[in-house]
Amino acid sequence: MLQSEREKMMTMQPHQTAYVQRASFVREGATTFLGHLDLMTCFERAARRAELPILYSQGYNPRPMMVFALPLGVGIETRCDYLDVSLNRPYDADLFVKELNDYLPDGLRILKSKAIPEPKDSIMSIVTTAFYRFEVKGIREAMKKAMGEETLIVTKIAKGKEKQTDIRPLLISLSQASDGDPDSVEFYAFAGSEKNVRPDLILGSLSRYCGMDPEKAENARVIRLGLFSGEYPRIVPISDVEVR
Repeated sequence: MLQSEREKMMTMQPHQTAYVQRASFVREGATTFLGHLDLMTCFERAARRAELPILYSQGYNPRPMMVFALPLGVGIETRCDYLDVSLNRPYDADLFVKELNDYLPDGLRILKSKAIPEPKDSIMSIVTTAFYRFEVKGIREAMKKAMGEETLIVTKIAKGKEKQTDIRPLLISLSQASDGDPDSVEFYAFAGSEKNVRPDLILGSLSRYCGMDPEKAENARVIRLGLFSGEYPRIVPISDVEVR
């Protein structure tokens, strides 16, 4: 047998059956300032300390099989984000929530979970829309003006290169804050693997095109209120997506 064939056989492993828990979670307080990789580490450590039967990837560098619906940028709070956790055996959803919450740091909390069939599509691939809330003085007027603009050209940096992108088509609809706060605004925007706009790019465009004070824009409170699948306005929360 050739060395290349031997190496290939070493990496070929039988399929592992995954018993998936689709969980929703909250992030607030100090954990808001964790980067995405650090957030993943928090969940991985909590799962190990809780001795949950986590399923690991195969190969030379096994990793806990946890997939987040949409990465959270530094400084963004969330009221309902999602992750899929693969286990190596069936597990009670309520017990999964309790045991994981026992070891998560203050500011991170699983809201609820449910067992789902092993999905054919990654949870990341079904996200299409995000619902955000911005809080800072003057934000409502600036966002109204932004929605009236034909274009909002911003500079994105990807792989060390600058790219000019129009984010206006990625802003879907604007609504008054649900609590009536005059210094808050809530809105839907495209999100996910196909079309996605980061909150920091939106806030940057408000100071560039809509007359908002740059310091206020930079220090706005950003909360992701929900993630959805489907084509707007026919969207459903990720927790309600039927898994086939």
